Amino acid sequence: MKRLMRLFIYRPPDATGFWRARANDPGWFSVMWANPAYNELAHADQWSAIERNLPAHRDAVLDLGCGTGRLSGRLAELFNRYVGVDLDTMVAEARRRNPALGAEFVSASAQEYDYPADSFDMVLSMACLASACRADEFPPVAQRIMSATRAGGKIVLIDPFHRFPALVRTCRLSAKEVIGVFTSLGATLDEWSAIHFIPSRLIFARRQLARFQRLTRAGYRVGESICRLAPRRLGDYQVIALTKK
Repeated sequence: MKRLMRLFIYRPPDATGFWRARANDPGWFSVMWANPAYNELAHADQWSAIERNLPAHRDAVLDLGCGTGRLSGRLAELFNRYVGVDLDTMVAEARRRNPALGAEFVSASAQEYDYPADSFDMVLSMACLASACRADEFPPVAQRIMSATRAGGKIVLIDPFHRFPALVRTCRLSAKEVIGVFTSLGATLDEWSAIHFIPSRLIFARRQLARFQRLTRAGYRVGESICRLAPRRLGDYQVIALTKK
């Protein structure tokens, strides 16, 4: 009955408690899913979305919701300065996994981080804002992200923004509403697409499928082919890239 109710009734979760508990899970499980084969393919598609939206000027990048540092090393190779922000337990693990970047990780929530003005050429939220912010908290966080982004800089959100309760993490806003918040603040939309076909993600990301790598890979690829037919409707993670004027 509780699962059935969750399909139609939205109840904000304890996002902070959830992610603190996940910090010490092995590998990518702390910030992704329990099936390694699914994670590898998802990681490749996520990184592809980042690469095609990199800014021309790459002095500094803010990895908002850096987790345990899955993307930290690669981002640090592309930018002169890397800053990763997340909860204390996530940051502690990120420092352990990326010792060369230890001083560049900041322990703070998306709401509490002290965003330095005009400091970043790119701000990335990879599965952060949709999980970390309630809908009412989103506009002020977006305002602070905009203030921290330099003119001509990129804001890239690869996040599961949804309104349907069964798919909502914490922030019950649609991708269209999220885009509206940023464009109202002066950003221009460069890309709105999506990845991770919802039924495929719900089935193949599960721990029970981890033993069936070929099936997982086939299911993922078929799912992404379907997702490309109508990505904004069928994709779990919305890819939203904006430029600050």
